[in-house]
Amino acid sequence: MRFGTYYFLQAPPTVSHPDVVHNELEQMVWAEELGFDSIWLTEHHFIEYGLSVSPAILATAAAMRTQRVRIGLAAAILPFHDPIRLAEELAMVDILSGGRLDVGVGRGNRPVEFEGYRVPQIESRERFDETLAILIRAWTAERFSFEGRYFTIPEVRVIPKPLQQPHPPLYTVCVSPDTIEATALRGLPMLNSILRGPVDQLVAQRDTYVKACKKAGRSEEETAALLKRWGVSRHIYVASSDAQARAEARDAEMWYQDALRRFLVPDDIERVHPLLQPGFRTLAERMGHISWEQLVAETLAVGSPDTVADKIAEMQRLGVGEVLCWMNFGGLPQAHVRRSMELFAREVMPRFR
Repeated sequence: MRFGTYYFLQAPPTVSHPDVVHNELEQMVWAEELGFDSIWLTEHHFIEYGLSVSPAILATAAAMRTQRVRIGLAAAILPFHDPIRLAEELAMVDILSGGRLDVGVGRGNRPVEFEGYRVPQIESRERFDETLAILIRAWTAERFSFEGRYFTIPEVRVIPKPLQQPHPPLYTVCVSPDTIEATALRGLPMLNSILRGPVDQLVAQRDTYVKACKKAGRSEEETAALLKRWGVSRHIYVASSDAQARAEARDAEMWYQDALRRFLVPDDIERVHPLLQPGFRTLAERMGHISWEQLVAETLAVGSPDTVADKIAEMQRLGVGEVLCWMNFGGLPQAHVRRSMELFAREVMPRFR
């Protein structure tokens, strides 16, 4: 298995925004020093759930401070970006990193972000499709033009090209079965998360993906190669004992769960497009309550090195290729994050190499 670290730049009231940014940049450097394979960055706006407003800027900062680790986006939210500008910026990041960039892409899921960027959320799927098509053309064609529903681009030459040819490896963040199927049909690997509920939720995601690969005519070998790049993020916290890890992680995790609910569920569902309202009402009901005990039993990889290794082994058995270790959530103290990362790198990762 491969192991990356994952960064949201979460900002609980106890930590200043500059400290959040600088602390997590420091953790990215530690990740390379400790032997992790990659670092992964996300994109969110307008909420303390994540200050990672510009994955390209963060990726550049990480590239300037590291030499070896892959730098992944999980993900750039395509409906918020001008596709030509994004293609230029990511090509530059790929060059500056020495060809270490992996580009995960997503549709977005939070109404306030779509409102802030003046994009109707109901258009997210079609805007995603057009932007992804333009990105690939911009990276691979000497000159191209494009005419779609949302973008009309006269003939243009986009330079520089990425260092990696034909372009940086692409991934798609997948939540719905429709997105999983579309990702498999494109021949791209998935990025998923375990945020609530049991780990066996990955089974349905994997099986939907494999079925779609067969539908696309992919061989078992091709599908297996794509699953080796299947990345799943999960909250991970390691301490000397289960009791210590759970005591230290509890408050941060419960802050995170509240932030997740506020992130995903609109304050006023009636303001959302009518076609999207039923889904948000279902989500609000599902996320109304969750207990710490349930999270420990089902969702989190929190505990001693042996306990956490057992949780990782379960993901390995389900076919996950890379674990995106989300090790700083909810404002955990920097010293605790460092110790957790060190214990994971020293006592958990070697069991899976």
